[in-house]
Amino acid sequence: MSVGVLFTQGLVTGDPHTVLGEILEQAEAADRLGFSAALTTEHKYSDEYFGSPLHLAYAIAARTRRVRVGTAIAIAPLYNPVELAQDAAMLDQLSGGRAWLGLGAGYMPVDYSTVGVSWDDRAQRFDETVRILRAAHTQDRFSFADEIYSFDDVSVIPKPVQAGGVPLHLAAWTPGGLRRAGRLADGWITNALMSLPTMSAMAADYRAAAEAQGRTPHVTSIRFCWPYTSREAALEKFGDTALAMARTLFDYGAITDLPGVTSSSEITLEEFVKDRFVFGTPEECVETVGRFRDEAGVDDFLMIFRYPTGPDNAAVLEAMELFGTEVLPALERPAVPA
Repeated sequence: MSVGVLFTQGLVTGDPHTVLGEILEQAEAADRLGFSAALTTEHKYSDEYFGSPLHLAYAIAARTRRVRVGTAIAIAPLYNPVELAQDAAMLDQLSGGRAWLGLGAGYMPVDYSTVGVSWDDRAQRFDETVRILRAAHTQDRFSFADEIYSFDDVSVIPKPVQAGGVPLHLAAWTPGGLRRAGRLADGWITNALMSLPTMSAMAADYRAAAEAQGRTPHVTSIRFCWPYTSREAALEKFGDTALAMARTLFDYGAITDLPGVTSSSEITLEEFVKDRFVFGTPEECVETVGRFRDEAGVDDFLMIFRYPTGPDNAAVLEAMELFGTEVLPALERPAVPA
């Protein structure tokens, strides 16, 4: 099991040049502290996220030596699939074989209207894009024809460093999306705020789909994370910001497993700490990660230490340091039998 870092920051975080520099500083910290990945994400029309995840991944690759670099997620249907394959292959070459692509269909129509792509056929567009990426990375030349895309005798140059191409992991939280991940992908990515019971049920459905296709299942869980030595300081730095973000995502429609909750104002921090966040002392973080691993079968984690609205960069680096020095080593030790 490995633990990486995912960056979710944008214009609302502060001056873009400053914030992008802080992301690079956090990526360097992840590389130094033993995290497994330093990945980017996107929305195309949002003050809360930057919209060019692969460009930022190139910069992260140049500033790191060990971590995986790439996306979790890029909204795949918004890209020309051959260009996306070329950009991912170039990232793999620049990073020496460290590229990792997490892809999703997105859940906000404004992302599609911003770049002039149809929202209605996004599932078919997503499906074809993944298949084209795989062909482009594994075949010298390829042709493709389906409902959306048609390419004849094309080639992506250079090919990725990694044998078999850049790993493709698909985000999903619908039955069709889980089946797609099982059919086409190297793994499934959860969303950041689904509960542990929801994740466990979806992971079972995904694994069944993957195994039916002869694929080895792999589950990557995105979690908001804040380790602390002082609960009072953690609530001040992380609590209000985390609660505000959870409420915003509920309003966006990204949280669908809160039975009885009809308004974002009803959401409490305590509920999210219980089975959605990794929040607590280093020992409590180890225990929480262990529950997700044991109950949902999570193989890898991507931790978000900074929301678009905070905490500040110094606090984030301090939290990453605490996690890297006290939580990661404990996760690497063999479990003690009961």
